Amino acid sequence: MCYVVCDAGDARSDRRRCAGEGHNTLDFRQLRYALSVSKERSFTRAAKRLNISQSAVSEQVRLLEEEVGFDLFTRTSRGIEATDRGRTFLYESERVVGDLLSLSDTARRLRGAVLDTLTIGMGSGMAQIFMPRLFADLKGQLPGARLEIITAPTRNIFTELHEERIDAGLAIESDPDRLPSGLVVDRLVDAEMALIVPVKHPLGRGKQPVDIGRLLAEPLIMSELTVGYGQVVMSLFTDLGMRPNVIAVVDNIETIKIIVQSGGGIAIVPRACVANEVALGLLKAMPIAPARNVAFSLFRRRQPMSRRKETALQKMLEMLKG
Repeated sequence: MCYVVCDAGDARSDRRRCAGEGHNTLDFRQLRYALSVSKERSFTRAAKRLNISQSAVSEQVRLLEEEVGFDLFTRTSRGIEATDRGRTFLYESERVVGDLLSLSDTARRLRGAVLDTLTIGMGSGMAQIFMPRLFADLKGQLPGARLEIITAPTRNIFTELHEERIDAGLAIESDPDRLPSGLVVDRLVDAEMALIVPVKHPLGRGKQPVDIGRLLAEPLIMSELTVGYGQVVMSLFTDLGMRPNVIAVVDNIETIKIIVQSGGGIAIVPRACVANEVALGLLKAMPIAPARNVAFSLFRRRQPMSRRKETALQKMLEMLKG
């Protein structure tokens, strides 16, 4: 049996033409939907990831199953799982989808056009760590590439990845058990968490690590409380049975630094994120006890992109690791 993969927009005319030639046709959109269901092991999560209704996903997968002549999925006590034949079919589908996506890149290259834009989400405060590495030799390392970089809180980065609005995200890897399904992670660098205070603050006068217990009465400026920086900082206190005096929660480190610099409170952030301000004498950064490190990591979807994008993303990963 011979199959032809058709784009959704031309599916009807291609089906009529291919049927007369003895071919079966497969809808590219249906393959994408089925691959999402396979990776999420849920029609509901796949629909959310694709930003369409669950009924639309279910209907398109049903039509695909009718086309190939066997069930792709079965329901078990653990959720949706691929059948034996479905697993083999989806494995090959993933390869074919990657090949098809790469064709558009090839066409652009032959026209002399710029490579598809790589859209990267980045947690706040990371620019002074990673942008010098990325742009030191961008033209030489990624010729013809164009980057679109957006800054967003960690939770938003995960959402944007699931909804396929960005290709990769730079964020804090705070807890491996909290990694959203359908994402993979590559660790880039470890960073020491440090207390930042105004230049003339009493806590900035010593040279020894500042005990977390001394911070209970201090006004603390926090980031998101359950993910990223905020989750790490909150655990510093809760692990010791303490509750910090949080007076403000903001969604980016740049704002946190300005509040602390103006005397509005103190904060605990990755030391590398305040290196410029400390060097300029705008803030003091002190070690804390117990010490805590965090990992900056690159997150991406499990599903493959075009080959050229995959190659560019791998090169970018090497550059970010320095």
